[in-house]
Amino acid sequence: MEEEKKKSGMDPRLTIILMVLMFVVPVGAAIVLHSIEGGWRPGRSVNFGELVTPVRALKDLNLKTLDGKVFTEKDLQGVWTLFYVDSADCNKQCEENLYEIRQSRLGMGGEKERIQRVMLLTDNDKLADMKPLLDEHYGMKVVSAPEKELAAVLAPFEFENEKPAATAQRVYIIDPLGNLMMRYKAEQGPRDLVKDLGRLLKYSKIG
Repeated sequence: MEEEKKKSGMDPRLTIILMVLMFVVPVGAAIVLHSIEGGWRPGRSVNFGELVTPVRALKDLNLKTLDGKVFTEKDLQGVWTLFYVDSADCNKQCEENLYEIRQSRLGMGGEKERIQRVMLLTDNDKLADMKPLLDEHYGMKVVSAPEKELAAVLAPFEFENEKPAATAQRVYIIDPLGNLMMRYKAEQGPRDLVKDLGRLLKYSKIG
């Protein structure tokens, strides 16, 4: 037996103890960190937008495009979606956000076909005045919901202690499975969106 120990260089019992510790210590550390008030979070995140956790599946969408076509959750499948909510009375911030969304998609180069742009209008009152602006954003899908159904459509885009989705002018990323998974405040610049989007496209096997 002593000869076998010398050959292996380590007591088999010690080997087993070390293997057990390799599994037990990380789990124990995780429990301790999680028990800290408020939980433990890394000091720096690799993403620039705010992750929606858990992701929110967008279901039962009953929207219409400007040309009267039906738009449902199925139209969010298989492609990454840059999603924006605002009024047809598009102010300066709205115009900047639409520009940011368009340029972020173009910035993906050959990967841009994996991305679609969708704008949900909260009203159509000044849609005629918005037409020249929409012409600048050719290819973006513009959709709306019946007034009585709008609140239900916007519900997944509401966040506690933040502005209502209808007026917040946030930009969202929806994954190819139809899940709302990331959001950006109105004042965030396009660089943040481009960096996150590029990373998602690089590592994603879907969409």
